Amino acid sequence: METTNSQWRELKVRKEEFLHILRILNHYYEMRGETRSPQFQFRCQLVGSATDQVRIFFSRLGDYEFQVACSLGQEGPFETWIHIDGIAEERSKLKGIGQSDHPVFQLVCLSDLFIDAEESPLPCF
Repeated sequence: METTNSQWRELKVRKEEFLHILRILNHYYEMRGETRSPQFQFRCQLVGSATDQVRIFFSRLGDYEFQVACSLGQEGPFETWIHIDGIAEERSKLKGIGQSDHPVFQLVCLSDLFIDAEESPLPCF
């Protein structure tokens, strides 16, 4: 697997799947009581938005690490964060031991969405 790629890609399809991943992460942060940051508030707004009102960009930083940049609306300000793709990492570990029937292979992860995203310059943020 390629370990670095500074090229940005825009997710134009499968946005609902990305927002589903984000909903799960938001729920996790809520359970931990990590809800005070402006970034958490933005991510809650993001998951409550219509997919046609959300712009999502990824840049691969490593095998399982991505920089994510999202905005609400076409001209909205961007919020960025680093996403560690634990699902893709777990898949790699399981493949390494010859196990390919684990339920983790049925989950959509950020690496899957990155493959479907289109190369695109990131608007200034």
